Amino acid sequence: MKSERIKSVKQMIGTNFRQEVLSVLPAFLVSKCLVLLAWLLSKLLSGTFDSPNGERIDRGLMAWDGDWYASIVTNGYDDVLIEGIRFFPGYIFTGRFFNSFIPGSASISLILIANIASLITLIAIKKLVLIEKDSEELAKRSVWLLSVFPSAFVLTWAYAESLFLALSIFCFVALRKEQWKIVIFCSFTAALVRPTGLLLTIPVFCAVWENWNSNKRRISFQPILALISGFVGSGIYILWASLHFDELFAPIKAQESFRGSFVDPFSRVIKGVSRVLTGSSATETLHIISALLLLFLLVKLFKDWPLRYGLFSSSCLMVALGAENINSLERYALNGFPIILSVLLLASQPRLRVAVPFVSAFCMVSLCVFAWLGVYVP
Repeated sequence: MKSERIKSVKQMIGTNFRQEVLSVLPAFLVSKCLVLLAWLLSKLLSGTFDSPNGERIDRGLMAWDGDWYASIVTNGYDDVLIEGIRFFPGYIFTGRFFNSFIPGSASISLILIANIASLITLIAIKKLVLIEKDSEELAKRSVWLLSVFPSAFVLTWAYAESLFLALSIFCFVALRKEQWKIVIFCSFTAALVRPTGLLLTIPVFCAVWENWNSNKRRISFQPILALISGFVGSGIYILWASLHFDELFAPIKAQESFRGSFVDPFSRVIKGVSRVLTGSSATETLHIISALLLLFLLVKLFKDWPLRYGLFSSSCLMVALGAENINSLERYALNGFPIILSVLLLASQPRLRVAVPFVSAFCMVSLCVFAWLGVYVP
């Protein structure tokens, strides 16, 4: 009797998972087709721009950070340039695990992980919107908007974003359900995948505070553990790297060599606007326009969604803007995924229902093309 009950539960879980996969599969496949279109356009436009970074078309889905990850998976941190320690180990460890049983190079494993995680990410955001808004229509639309978000091409490339987003979104789902063990796991592992995983402490704190108030100032052990799990996750790697390379906060300092020292985010935006008005580079203009649009969406996010969403997105955006070099701003903004929820309600207006995803998909293809041509740093 017990074995029959277990079997029926497994069948139910399997059926539900298949249904969830099928529900997001069209958006998933369209996003991959858009990346393929971008690659074809990149081949067509090769040699058009005189890029200081050099074209990366021949590297395909391993372009830019992908090669760094593959090198670390294969050789370890000691056998790559010191700048490589800025890449946190969560995606790398997962790549090594997959590479242990998947034939071929580490590149195959990393690309496979990124794309599996991107599929799970779409399932996760659908669950989250359904929980928050109780609307199947909005949940489905959120899947499409995430799939065609301008910087979402990195969810197909060998980047850590897919894995990070899957963990981050499921952390929010678990917070909503007060499933603290899942929150602890997601917060801890997300902080091992990307340094911005530490920022999940902010929405966790919001949830713990609400839980504390609703339970007459009593709090259990698991919420407290959830509060520190992100610090433990990122702290383990930072401590190891600092001791191993004999430099305090080595991963953070390695990142500063690319992004520059910390600056006030608002001053950086004002400075960027001034540069645009006096005739700056095209990429600086792109980043400042993106920053202004993101700030507008951030205001809407605070207005339309629970506080934890706005705080998490704003912290991710402030970290992205808090540097002299704001290359990759659009990708860092994607890490603060609730910004897409702001786009969701904006795109729900009848006049914008088609225009928003169409423009977003166009921008996604364009950024992907420019990234392969070396004009844009993803």
